[in-house]
Amino acid sequence: MGREFLMKKEAAALVLSFALLAAGPVSVKAADGDTTQTGHHATTGEKLKTSFVDSGTLASLKHWDLDTIVKRAIDNSYNLSLLSMKLTALKQNESNLKDQKKELDKAKMDTGSGSYTLPTSPDEIMKKYFPPDQMPTEPPLWLGPVIETNTVVNQVMNGVGGIASALNKQLQSQREQLEQGLEQLNTEQSNTLLDLEMAKDGAELQITSQYVQLLSLDKQIELAEQYLELLKRDEHRASVLQEEGLASSETVMNAQRAISDQEEQLESLRENYQLALIQMCFDLGIVYDPEITLEDIEYTPQPVTRKDNKALLENSYEMKKQWNAIVQAKNEEYGTDAANDHQEDYLNTMTRISEQQAEQTRVELSKKISKTYSDADTAYRAYRTAEKDLAEANQDYIHMEARFNNGLVSSYDFYKYGFTLTQQELARDLTRLQVYMANKAADKMEEGLIK
Repeated sequence: MGREFLMKKEAAALVLSFALLAAGPVSVKAADGDTTQTGHHATTGEKLKTSFVDSGTLASLKHWDLDTIVKRAIDNSYNLSLLSMKLTALKQNESNLKDQKKELDKAKMDTGSGSYTLPTSPDEIMKKYFPPDQMPTEPPLWLGPVIETNTVVNQVMNGVGGIASALNKQLQSQREQLEQGLEQLNTEQSNTLLDLEMAKDGAELQITSQYVQLLSLDKQIELAEQYLELLKRDEHRASVLQEEGLASSETVMNAQRAISDQEEQLESLRENYQLALIQMCFDLGIVYDPEITLEDIEYTPQPVTRKDNKALLENSYEMKKQWNAIVQAKNEEYGTDAANDHQEDYLNTMTRISEQQAEQTRVELSKKISKTYSDADTAYRAYRTAEKDLAEANQDYIHMEARFNNGLVSSYDFYKYGFTLTQQELARDLTRLQVYMANKAADKMEEGLIK
């Protein structure tokens, strides 16, 4: 009896301690409100420190190739850095929650046997404290106060036992919440790892697209410069013929207009190229230099080989995240002791929502898979057409060269036709780069990034 009574008193004291602790933060917050905050905050009319807004040290890179640019894009990606730090923070928080759970697992309030009570009737007291042969004929004077005291003590012990039982339920609820928190952390860690792979593949695909665009503009500028030289030859020839009375002033004026139009187009191409170059320099942390040179992409186009749609979806980053969402929803549904039917229905509905979202994602990704392969097929067909046109232009050029060698074609006309061949070569080269980009997107899709 003595041990159990003392345990219940300790439980009552612990409850009082919890109450005092619960009241503590009120006074702490009141004190904090009177405390002057330290540090210098940014306000209007003040400038930030240069060290805070400085972009840092930029690298100097005069010649670019795709492999170097891709590596630098991944190494300097803010998104990848933030995701890596997020993953580290999640792991640290997981360790924190595991430590908290260990402490909670140790915590338990002893409620006692719950069956022992002090005697509260005259007969019970007399039988407990007097042997049968010494039973008094009249109730002792102290019997009344003892009955009253025992009744009060029984009520206190029952109350403390109820409080201890309630605290145990609260501790168990906290354990369940921590377990759910750990499950959610595991899901978030898995999703963050998937986000890391998505960000890495996305950065590679994005910077490759920018490099291909920049390279294409560079090639177009080179062709536009050659065409401008051809137009200047036309204008010079027209001027000479006009002096000899063999061409009108209108012919010369048209040639000059063609030169002016081509100069505008060339200037527009150069501006677009420099803007794209500046943007890439910012993205890569490279010192801008208008004279940066680009290395061509060595690539022989091949038709894309389609993979099974189901296999692509199974390996998709997005579908894996949807799977994680379903697992998380089911864990919460089956791992939660619902307080009522409404909460049970809610958890079930959340599981159904996650399953529906997965189905929606599956349909959307299937469309993207079809489009990615279709784009690759279209690009390859365009390349084959450009290759055929180039082969025909080459054949015509050989015939033109033979006529030129036999004196049947002027050097002016022969040079002009040679430029037509150059145009076809560029057209074939640009479609080659388009095939490279389309097949790159298909490759990344097969790795898991469906865009």
